[in-house]
Amino acid sequence: MFNQLQRRLLVLTTVIALTFSFSACKKNSEPSDNKQTPNGEYAVIYTVGQSNYLLNISDLTSGTIGIVGKGVNVSNIFTWGENVIQKGRNFYHLDPNEGKFGKYLFENEKLTTVKEFPFSSFPSPYLGWHVWLDENQLMFGPRSSNLYAIVNTATMTLVKSGEFDKTSIPADHSRRVFSVTPRNGKLLIGYGLYNDKTLVHYDRSYLATLDYPSLTNFKVTSEDERSAPLGTLRNGYFSQFTEGGYTYLLTNPMPMLGGGKPNMPTGFFRVKDDSEQLDQNYFFNVSAKQDKDNQLGVCYLGNGKVLMINAHDAANKVKTKDDWWYASMWEYLIVDINTQQVVRKLNFPPLLNSRSAVVHDGKAYIAVNDATADAIYVWEYDPIADTLKKGLKIEGGSDNTPILYKLN
Repeated sequence: MFNQLQRRLLVLTTVIALTFSFSACKKNSEPSDNKQTPNGEYAVIYTVGQSNYLLNISDLTSGTIGIVGKGVNVSNIFTWGENVIQKGRNFYHLDPNEGKFGKYLFENEKLTTVKEFPFSSFPSPYLGWHVWLDENQLMFGPRSSNLYAIVNTATMTLVKSGEFDKTSIPADHSRRVFSVTPRNGKLLIGYGLYNDKTLVHYDRSYLATLDYPSLTNFKVTSEDERSAPLGTLRNGYFSQFTEGGYTYLLTNPMPMLGGGKPNMPTGFFRVKDDSEQLDQNYFFNVSAKQDKDNQLGVCYLGNGKVLMINAHDAANKVKTKDDWWYASMWEYLIVDINTQQVVRKLNFPPLLNSRSAVVHDGKAYIAVNDATADAIYVWEYDPIADTLKKGLKIEGGSDNTPILYKLN
């Protein structure tokens, strides 16, 4: 959010402020803005210095918050940000360093460990996707893999783990699963094939169905070369929703953050409710509307509208892999999956990696990581009125991506 010198001064200032707040018997422990009350409906995880903090938010539209006297340092709890899964006030995390899966309750501005248990089902424990099968059953899998696990989050026990059916995989190939969608007593599996000899991931998306809960009767229903992969490479990235009798699935060919296929477009496929196949008459090619740029999904707004983040001119802006996070090139877009148009580019300067928003009462509240601003701000976008308003100020953040959560 600041230049290098400013960041160093910010870290030093934060440490001094925290030290003073403790030595002064919590004289500075009041929140920066009195509108923020405990047990708000929202939270944010963001980086200050070298540490990640979880903060309570009760008002997204105004005020100021910061970590002085507030916030939970979660750096040693959520050790890998993309392995965090949230539902209500419960946070879940697969720790790739210590080999454990944990459940944590965020309440009264405190994060309490509910239960942790050893987890060793994945050789590479970095999550690529997750899905809630019902109120308590959570299924997830590692990046670019055919493995899965199911955890009962009420009892915090491992229900089942293993591989999806392998009989349909050609010899000398492996399957890479990118999305799993529960529907009508089955699971829709979006995946790709990787040639283990030539080391090539094919430019093709596959869709299959699987009976649930037996996880049997794996059936390939569609192959499509219009875009790939069919889903996300990294857990926590938005990629699917249901509207008007269709399930929409977003592809993610973006290098580094996605499938590494810069010559393929980002776009939406769809599956009709009474079908198990990709609709051959529908593909919303978002990249074609944005001079071949790739995009990431952010959230579904309703009424056919989706908020996306566009990596503008990445071919020239990205010089090293870190530039995918720290280059000022990102643009927020509103797209319409019915008209297949980009209907609005939100009026921000080129942003650092910003891919987080929550929706409440039809409005999107977006965490904006603007290198030219004095802090991270939450902006309110109303798709009905087509208005954009600056809201909550989040003080002290670094260039890392802030993530908003809706807790109720």
